Parts: sequence; C-alpha cells; structure tokens
Amino acid sequence: MKLVVPYLGELHPADARLIRLAEFLGIACVTVPAPVAEKSGIGVSESEAVTGDGSCLVINPDVLCQGLRGHSPSPEFVSRLLSQFRRMLVHCVRSDPFHRALLATLTAGRIQGVRKAQDSSGALNIAPDSRDICDAFTGMSISAPNLADEGVFLGGDGSGCRKLITIGKDAFFAICISEETEILLLGSGDVIDLDTEAGDTWLGETFTRFVPYAMALRHIFGDQCWRPAQNFASVIVDDPLLRPSYGFLNFERLLRMMEEHNFKTTIAFIPYNFRRSSSRMVRFFQQNTQRLSLCFHGNDHTGAEFAATNPALLNAMLQTAEGRMADHGKKTGLSCDRIMVFPQGRFSINAMAALRSHNFVAAVNTVPRPYGQRARLTLRELAEPAVLRYSGFPLFLRKCSLHTQDADIAFKLFFGIPILIVEHHNVFADPQRLIEAVDRINRAAPGIRWSSAGDAVKGSILQRRVSRDLVQLKAYARGVQVENQSLESRMFQIEWAYPGSKSSFEGVYQNDRRCDEYSVDESAVRMAVRLEAGSSDCLSIHDMPADAQGTRFGFRHRARAFVRRRLSEMRDNYLCKSPSLLAVARSLQRSFQR
Repeated sequence: MKLVVPYLGELHPADARLIRLAEFLGIACVTVPAPVAEKSGIGVSESEAVTGDGSCLVINPDVLCQGLRGHSPSPEFVSRLLSQFRRMLVHCVRSDPFHRALLATLTAGRIQGVRKAQDSSGALNIAPDSRDICDAFTGMSISAPNLADEGVFLGGDGSGCRKLITIGKDAFFAICISEETEILLLGSGDVIDLDTEAGDTWLGETFTRFVPYAMALRHIFGDQCWRPAQNFASVIVDDPLLRPSYGFLNFERLLRMMEEHNFKTTIAFIPYNFRRSSSRMVRFFQQNTQRLSLCFHGNDHTGAEFAATNPALLNAMLQTAEGRMADHGKKTGLSCDRIMVFPQGRFSINAMAALRSHNFVAAVNTVPRPYGQRARLTLRELAEPAVLRYSGFPLFLRKCSLHTQDADIAFKLFFGIPILIVEHHNVFADPQRLIEAVDRINRAAPGIRWSSAGDAVKGSILQRRVSRDLVQLKAYARGVQVENQSLESRMFQIEWAYPGSKSSFEGVYQNDRRCDEYSVDESAVRMAVRLEAGSSDCLSIHDMPADAQGTRFGFRHRARAFVRRRLSEMRDNYLCKSPSLLAVARSLQRSFQR
C-alpha cells in the first residue's frame, strides 16, 4: 500500500508536507502525474502497482483543477478515479465552484460543498462513536484558535457519511462511502510542517493541520503505520528518603491510594541518601515491588549539578551515584532503574553525553531543553516517545498532574509517548489533583500499563507490520523490552537511532548476553530477533564505558551537600506548613547553590 500523490509540474506545497507527515508515520508514498484531460485517469503504470493494492489517492482539488483546466469534473471522470482506488483522502478544500462540483460528484451528492466555519466557540468536537479512527481523542472538545479560517463541509447528514470532527454542527473531518470507495474529507486548508518549532500552546494551535491528518492516515494504512506497541504510564515522586513519611507523603497511605485508583509510583531517589533508608521501609518496598520502584535523581542533588559542562566532573558525579546505588542495592536488595531524573530539571548536553557513556537507559525531565538554552522542540520531536537531539541520548518528558489534561493524554496515547506524571511530597497534602489525573488516564486508556518509570521508557516502542511474520520496531530507550503478544512465532527488526561516530559503540545485548548479529552506522543500530509466541526479550545497546578516572570531591563539596540535604529535609518535613519559616529556609538554601 502507498499514498499516491498527484502533481503537475511540481508538488503542491501542502501535498509535499502531507508526504513528510505520511513518511514520519512509516507510510510509503509515490508521486504521479495528475490527469490533464477529462478522458484521463491517474497516470500510474501497471508496473508501479499502486491501484490494486489498497493504496490511497490524495485529492487536492487545486491540482485536479489545474490539470482539467478549470472544467468541472464529469461523473464519468470521477467514476474512473473511484474504480482505480478504494480509498481517497481529500484535503485543501475551499469555497470554489470546482471544489463544490468535485466534492458533490465524489460523494454522490452527500457533500454539496465547503464554506468557512461560522462557529465562534473555538472548539473542535470529536464524535463519541469515533474511537476506531480518533482513538483516545474520542468524545473530547479541543480548544483551538482561528477556527474561522478552517473549512467545514455542507451536508453529510444522511447515510453513508460519518461526521468524525465537527465545528459547531458542521463536519470538519468526515468519511463518505461512494461506489465502494472510502473517501476521507478534511476541512483544513493546509498540512503542518513537522519541523516547525512548537510554542507553549502548540497542540491547540496546530491541531487542525496535524492530528486529523494523522488519524486519517493511520486509519487508511492500519498496522502498516508506526503505532505504539503498548501504552505506559507512571507517577514519579522526586526526593523522598525511604522513611515511613517524608513531608506530606506517607508511604502506607500512598500504597492504599495506588491500589484504589490503579497506578504505580517510582521514587526518584537521591543517591546521597544511600545509607539512610530505614529497615522498615526497605521491607515495605520489598513487599510491594509491584507498586513501588526507584530510579536515580542526580547524585548529591546540589544546585544544578547536572547542568555542569565539565566532562570530568560529570563523570565523577555519575561514578559516585552508581557506586552509591550499587551499595544501596547490596544492603537492601532493592534495584534501581538506570533512569536519570535531573535535579531542578536542569541538565547540559554534556550531561546527556555522560549518561550515554555510562550506559544509562534514558533520562526523564520536565524541562525539554538544556539549562540556559532557549531552543524549542519541533512538532516532529514532540510526536515521538523521546527526544533524541541531545547527544543521541533519549530524553523522556514528564508533566505534573495539574498539566496532565485530556488532550495531552490523548496525544501521548496516540503517538506512543509514555505518560509520566511528576510530583513532590507536597501534592499529598491534598492528593485530589493527582488522583484526578490518574483517573483521567485510566478513563482514556482502560488497558494502559502502569509501571515503573524504567519499564515505561523501555516499553515505549513504535511498531509496524511488514508481513505476517515480520514486524519492524523503532526503539527509543537504550534498553527495551520486546514482547511477542501474538499467537505465533515472529521475526522482529529493531532499530535505534545512533547519531555520530560509531567508534564509541560497544555492542548489542540480548538478556545481558552480547549479540554477534547486528549492524551499526553513523545513523542507526539495527538487529533482528525471532521471538516465540508470548515470549519477551530485553535488548540493549551499549557504548564503550566511560574513563574510570574522574574528579574527586573535596571537603567543601561534601559539606555543602550535607548542609543542603539537611536544610531541604527540614523544609519538607517541618517548615512547609509554615510559610514564613519556609521563606527563610529557601533563602538559606539558595545561598548554598551559589
């Protein structure tokens, strides 16, 4: 199957952007000459084999109008198109005589034309019975600016037509059946450029030119598109020691909350505290590993420690953190996922490179850019499970529960992005907003897999079917858990993005055993593995280990870390209930960040 895009002279700019979006979703595209006379069909030769394999024809009315020299398309011409293709995607429509005639003829009169939207509510309404196409967005109302610039279709109220997204009562995204051909109609006048930098309210601003197109393409091409192998979620609580209570957080109450509302929590644990876990809480964690887990949260958690750019200093901090958590594991029996959560959300590109050389699995952060940089992510990056622009090391993004809203949840579910919620102990003073966020996620995706943050990033894989026996996987975390959920043996081809020189590459591992069969170049690492029905394997890529020589921390550094940790704990455990005392504590804490 292919997306067939007609052109005359050169591609229409909107069609070129549509091709880039389709290729981002894993869809093969082919450009063909548009018909230039009434007796012509789409100019595709038999050898290209795109008309009989379920391929989809893109209809840009302006392209056809140019080819037909402005003459209205006859029923015979449209019938020839319908006989060639069983799926069509119509876009870039406007109020124009040719456009009206084409729409009416294509849809056998179900759609009579298009006009500018007249609803001033600023919302797109997604039909409650559209989950087969709109996925987790089903039933939502999406706020969007400038909807008056969008097109809506006239008609579509009878049989043979579904209104999937409306503006007011008029269809913005609809499907009609005509002569056994499924015709998907989009009212947007343009397609988003995936390489556009995203603003603060990017989802609402870009929705009409982005998400409905992705919905339509995924519906047409099914499991030949990249789609999530499974959706994951996790709550991450930063900073607590393993004590019965930390600030407003009480672990026994948290466990009851997790059991009642069905979620799991990862504690972002500060390695500095590796000797300070209580035996009671160690036993509690050992008994509840199905609900509770640990990951790295910096090293000393001093001010912006991973915003440092000195490679020797970063290397020393990571060596210290790894040694501390290894000692903690030996003493307590508790494992710690090799996921780094940056203290204060601050990191440098050099810190990402250091994590890569220490073979961490991924980083998780609230802030999507290095400390001190203003560059924004592109829409392409926001629509992938992890950001890979920083030294090729995966950065998974998280949000607090207050910002984990329905549209954001649906977007992440659709594109396979793990839903990671970040909180601190103070949310448990009144945990209602956290509970509401968890409940929103469970309503949107009843089958979502709540897990540790480590399992969430390892499982956030995109997949597409090549054949009955072959599945392609796109991995983001440097260690991934691949599962064959089918009832028969299958071959899986896995690819990791691997930018830069391959001289630092050490190897691929399958269940901690080094593999011999793989390939690596300046852009990617690839391997294939056959898995039996119902089985799973852990596959990971490793770089050459970092230089063992690093900076040693002196007395002053250790003293500052000691004081900072005690002041932070005093703030969280005692002063947080007194605003005036809390202000004094924060002032003292800032003095130790200098």
